[in-house]
Amino acid sequence: MQTTRERRKAKDATPSAPLTPSAHQVATVRRRKWGTSPFDENWLNVDCCGLVCAFLTYCLHAYGVYAVCFILIPPWMSAKTEEVRYLSIMGHLHRVGFAIVAALACAAHFKAMTTDPGAVPPDANPIELPESTTSEEEGAELIISPTQKGRRLCRRCKAFKPQRAHHCSICRRCVIKMDHHCPWVNNCVGIGNHKHFLLFIFYTFLSCIYSMSLVVLRFLSCMHNTPSHAHRRSMHCFDRPTDLLYILGLVVESLLFGLFTSCMMVDQFDVVLSNVTHIDRLKGDSGGDRVAGLTEVFGMLKGNATSPRWDWLSPFANVCFPTGVRDEIMGYCLPCGSSSSSSKNNNSTTVELAAPSGRMVRSVAEIV
Repeated sequence: MQTTRERRKAKDATPSAPLTPSAHQVATVRRRKWGTSPFDENWLNVDCCGLVCAFLTYCLHAYGVYAVCFILIPPWMSAKTEEVRYLSIMGHLHRVGFAIVAALACAAHFKAMTTDPGAVPPDANPIELPESTTSEEEGAELIISPTQKGRRLCRRCKAFKPQRAHHCSICRRCVIKMDHHCPWVNNCVGIGNHKHFLLFIFYTFLSCIYSMSLVVLRFLSCMHNTPSHAHRRSMHCFDRPTDLLYILGLVVESLLFGLFTSCMMVDQFDVVLSNVTHIDRLKGDSGGDRVAGLTEVFGMLKGNATSPRWDWLSPFANVCFPTGVRDEIMGYCLPCGSSSSSSKNNNSTTVELAAPSGRMVRSVAEIV
């Protein structure tokens, strides 16, 4: 009888069956709940500094709502009879109006932070050049893309990099039409979330103007609230002396962030109309069409690139492009049957890889 050691030697000596050409190694990729990789379920940069800035943004808006709706308005727009205070209709309207503006600012910030800014999927391919391409254009293309004609590879992503894409070292992805990485929204500002970023700074600026206007009007009413005005004797500037500290904090916040957002709006206004981002401007690119800049930021209606969309001011609507022009705007196309092209909405610039957690990725392009 053979011993155990002899049986093992005989088993090792047995030649194994050769691998057939159809046999492939299978890579297993598990997606995270939040992240910026192509396989994560939801887009969110987990950078510590960005998350702190985002939390601080929400705290500042919450402080503004508290100071305006519960400190500034109640002693001013209310009537007090027999130790019972009734808020007037104007007080209710100002409360609701300011709360809506602050909520829209926070919603736009959340969408700008959790929306894919236009990251290039790993299975993206360059758009095929027309057959009428001249020899000069081919030579220029070879200069731009020395590795492969019409295909420029990112040195960090090791994947195709479209002409208007730039690599973000924080998100670790190439982003289409990247303007900058904003720590306040904890995300890159690209073609996918530029609209949400503009709405965030617009509604933040509007809330600062709104609160400062109320503070100025309240100050003027307190200056005229003298004992000689009998009909205003029921009004009080503040319920408690400590409320003055909240109002001073509101003034500082409104002035500081009002000036900051106004400068940002002027700067982004030039970016939108010129259709040239700050990075492209540093590279020496010239301005483009104004209509193209507006439609690429806010989206366009099907078959009509000049008419504005009804949801331009809504932070809940994503940027959409007709299917026929989407590849031209994004600068790349996706292969048929790929996980990116089959799971994304054709009218949305948001690229989603809607694969279940733990799915085995069998495409070579998916593990680039």
